[in-house]
Amino acid sequence: MNFKILSSYINVESYLSNFLKISKKNIHTIRMNSHHDVHTIIINGQSADLQSKLNKDDNLEINIELGTSNYIANNSLSIIKEYEDDYLLIASKPFGIKTHPNDITDENNTLVNYLITDYPYLEPIHRLDTDTCGLVIFAKTPFVKSKLDQMLEHRVIKRFYTALVKNNIHVQTINTNIGRDNREKNKMAVTNKGKNAITNILSCEKIEQNKFATTISLETGRTHQIRIHLAYKGNPIIGDKLYSNDGHKYEKMYLGALKVIFNHPVTNKKIEVNSSIKNFYE
Repeated sequence: MNFKILSSYINVESYLSNFLKISKKNIHTIRMNSHHDVHTIIINGQSADLQSKLNKDDNLEINIELGTSNYIANNSLSIIKEYEDDYLLIASKPFGIKTHPNDITDENNTLVNYLITDYPYLEPIHRLDTDTCGLVIFAKTPFVKSKLDQMLEHRVIKRFYTALVKNNIHVQTINTNIGRDNREKNKMAVTNKGKNAITNILSCEKIEQNKFATTISLETGRTHQIRIHLAYKGNPIIGDKLYSNDGHKYEKMYLGALKVIFNHPVTNKKIEVNSSIKNFYE
């Protein structure tokens, strides 16, 4: 795995722990491997170790496999790959499939299963509900998994959703608490005692009669947040079988994570990706 160093670090270990956020366990693995293999850590073509200094624009190479993924491969469904480099993959999840299996030894019909054939390691850093389509970001190596996890936690990965609703909705910020629905345990609801949830309605465009495309961003990530907030405003997502009265009339729920913007975890270059799912509005 190769890394172009963006600024100086006191040593390789500092870069791994402070910039890439690699765990102490993985740093220990690298240290132990470097004791018997001088090619484990290479700086500008020369053997090095964890205490070697790193300067801006140095080329760091670490030759060790820190982990593999053990998902069952399934080649029966072709998945659209929207962006890919040595470190990460962004793919579009279709409607109706899970992001990853709950039981990796048994399930083989999730997004990860359909992608894993080409990768020794592939782990999603977030998930989408089965009924939601759109962009999912994967780490292709443990070297960036922790960094991407932290970026997601700190909300520097901006995800934009599109929902189809029947009526126009004004640009606004919806700020409520969301908790478990007291009447139906499989549902969430706007409550007084729940966790704070903030949804931004960024735009709303008429597609056809009784169909409006609403662009949304989240400041929090509560379960079913967009679905609950739109229903709370009297404008539930078309096809939402949980939170609309006529969701059963539709084959799918029209909610998609169709755009992401963030800075690359290694190069820091801006990445902006739009999903190319073609049947979202159909």
